[in-house]
Amino acid sequence: MKYFSLLFFLPAFIFLPACDDDLYEPASATGLWEQVAISEDGSEMNLTPEQKTVKLMIEPNGILRYYHSVFQAYANGNGPTSFYGTWSMLDGTWLNISTDKWQFNPSVSAETGKVAVTRKPDNSIDTLASVQKQWAKNHIQARFTILKLTDQEMEIRLKTFEGEKRYALLFAPHPADFLEIKNAGAGKDVYFPKLVSDDNYLTIRKEFQTLKTYVFRFRKVTN
Repeated sequence: MKYFSLLFFLPAFIFLPACDDDLYEPASATGLWEQVAISEDGSEMNLTPEQKTVKLMIEPNGILRYYHSVFQAYANGNGPTSFYGTWSMLDGTWLNISTDKWQFNPSVSAETGKVAVTRKPDNSIDTLASVQKQWAKNHIQARFTILKLTDQEMEIRLKTFEGEKRYALLFAPHPADFLEIKNAGAGKDVYFPKLVSDDNYLTIRKEFQTLKTYVFRFRKVTN
């Protein structure tokens, strides 16, 4: 897995210094947080039952653990439910979180305009081989603006492209956007973004060109 020290898309404007009253201390972010809502461009998103299970454990040592059940049914019910990253706070204003995301890079024939897929000897699509070529997994850093942080509530905002949010572990993807990789092998991920086809290529490409603002709201469970 490649490691990229990249930020999610940040708009080209100057960040003005916040007033001292608006600055937050890193210690106030630590603890176990339960996600209660996500909004997209001001409208609350409909979350699946799996997405409603998201919890973040923000540890004082900079380790971030997050939990959800989106992939739990994979691997005969033994799919992963815990994921790891790092976190830090910048200038008392921004929350930096590292996570996995997938880069959209399918090949499209210049002659036919069709999306390239790998096929098996019987001419059926080899899903595993195809998605491994169509998507590249990276580890990145996303920077959130802290809107609210108390001993009970946390609200953070991320402005990024829709595809950057959709095909990343921020914090639980929609189950329909990922598929199970069976017989992935020891130590390999059992989940991957969905197969890119002629039917969905333009839709996914547009998602990576559409800028959205997301606000995540959390409620503290324990310190």
